[in-house]
Amino acid sequence: MKQESSGFIEVCLRLINSNLRHFWLCFSIVVIPTLVVFALVMWVIEPTYRSKAIVTPPSASKTSLQGLGSLLGGSSGGLSSLLGFSFSDNDANAVWTILNSWELHNMVIEKFNLAEHYEFDGKFHADLLKEFRKNFSLDCNKESMFEVSIEDKDYKMAAAMVQFMLDKADSAFNAFKTMQAKQSREYMMSRLDSCERTLDSLLQGFTKFQVEHDFYDPEIQLESTIKYLGELQSHREEIGMELAFEKADRGENSKRYDELSKRYKSVNAALSGALNGKQKSVGVVSLKQSPELGKEYTMWKAQIKIQEALYKILRQQSEELRMEESKMLTNLHVLEAPWENDKKVAPLRGVTLIFTVFVSFLIATIVANLLDYLKEEETRGSSVAAQWNTFKGFFKKQKA
Repeated sequence: MKQESSGFIEVCLRLINSNLRHFWLCFSIVVIPTLVVFALVMWVIEPTYRSKAIVTPPSASKTSLQGLGSLLGGSSGGLSSLLGFSFSDNDANAVWTILNSWELHNMVIEKFNLAEHYEFDGKFHADLLKEFRKNFSLDCNKESMFEVSIEDKDYKMAAAMVQFMLDKADSAFNAFKTMQAKQSREYMMSRLDSCERTLDSLLQGFTKFQVEHDFYDPEIQLESTIKYLGELQSHREEIGMELAFEKADRGENSKRYDELSKRYKSVNAALSGALNGKQKSVGVVSLKQSPELGKEYTMWKAQIKIQEALYKILRQQSEELRMEESKMLTNLHVLEAPWENDKKVAPLRGVTLIFTVFVSFLIATIVANLLDYLKEEETRGSSVAAQWNTFKGFFKKQKA
């Protein structure tokens, strides 16, 4: 006769029937662990509470370094890196590091005497620190805000620990920014002194150049010189025409011809002297030397202008850093303050009990069906039954 294959419904019925045949055994396997777990989660295991705070990471405002970068047509990142003066991203990283630092965690351990609170009996402080960090959490949510949370058996202490950490982190970050501003300001002051000395040296050199060459304002002097030379040239041509007319009319021996000749020589000498730079003391510039003098004059002015602009920027930045160094404001703005949340986060009673019932029921089903299977094997007298009888006989001998 061909044996039919067992269907799903048949298998389920066999499982249920085995459980019913061994009802009290299954009932004991399910109920006893469930009652034990229920007693544990209700009265034995201490509940755990969580206190959480949400804070905004610090952000840096625009400083003169950024203004200097825009004036120079580039980015201020290189200069800010040189000074060690960080902006918002680095500040947020600094706060994250402070909140995760062992120094701050150790302060919490000492402040709240967590060794006694945790009933810690280990020998190493690192293990106590590890125990605290199991209960501490620092995350960054999707809005880029910091979430600081602590779990503890005392919800009031949990809130107090979170608040303590926020206060200490803000204080440590202020100290960090103050020291950073001080170092940057000291660099700025040294750079400012150097810039001031350079500017004084440039001004002295420029003044000496102007005095030596009587070159004070190229535009005005060149305009006046060209106008003066033009007048001399016109006067010389006018005298030359009169001189030629007098020569043709009366000859070279007349008194007027002699006077005109002297005047022509005088004007010609003045024109020649002006062209050769012999009248520079009165502001007349030599046209031959003016391009070279103008070039040098422009270089002096450009260097002085650059140093003056740099001096103003450094002076402004130095004052801003001095203010940054002296202020002690709150940098971590708390959006959601820690509060005494008395809602338990552990143990999860409902989930624990459901899990216990499910696992114990599964174990009871396996045990009941295993007993039925062994009973059937004993009826058939199979090798499995022989092994089972041997196994039971071993315990009977031990009991005897």
